[in-house]
Order: sequence, then C-alpha cells, then structure tokens
Amino acid sequence: MNEVDVPQYTLITYSRDKDNTPRGVLVAIKTGDNGEFNIGYAQCRKGDRFSKKLGLKIAIGRAYTDTFNSLDGIPHHLRKMLPRFIQRCEKYYKVKV
Repeated sequence: MNEVDVPQYTLITYSRDKDNTPRGVLVAIKTGDNGEFNIGYAQCRKGDRFSKKLGLKIAIGRAYTDTFNSLDGIPHHLRKMLPRFIQRCEKYYKVKV
C-alpha cells in the first residue's frame, strides 16, 4: 500500500484538530458527464493516529460504493464541513441547478 489510486478530477478536503493535525477526510469523485459526483469520508477515532493514505483509501471506497442519502454515519465534525464542501464540488463539477 505505497500509493493510493486517486481517480482523476477528485476533490479532497482534510479535517484538522486544534493542533492542525489531520483527523479525517472528505472526498468527491466525478461519476457522470452532467456534473454528478459521489462523496466519501473517513475519520479516525479519538486517540488514534490518522493515516492520510488509509483515510483516502477508505473515503474513495465509500464514494464508489455508498450512495450519499443519509447523514447518519458521518462524524459530527465532517458533517459540519459538508455544506461548504458540497458547494465547492458543485462549482468544480459545474452542476446545473
């Protein structure tokens, strides 16, 4: 697991704690030609050390497999970052509203 296979046109945003240490990641992957995208996430537990490679691997896997219908499983800190991240994704992927 030396490298993570990050798809082309992927947006990545890390959440950080008060010491500016990465604790989680949000990932958006382009899924269609009309500006469609899926979002995946990963966050380590309190007291664990966050690995960017493993976090990206988990988040990209969730973006490919999960449909982002519910906020149930998303950690609170990542959920707070979500509205701004979705706006960034819509602008980047040029979603037509």
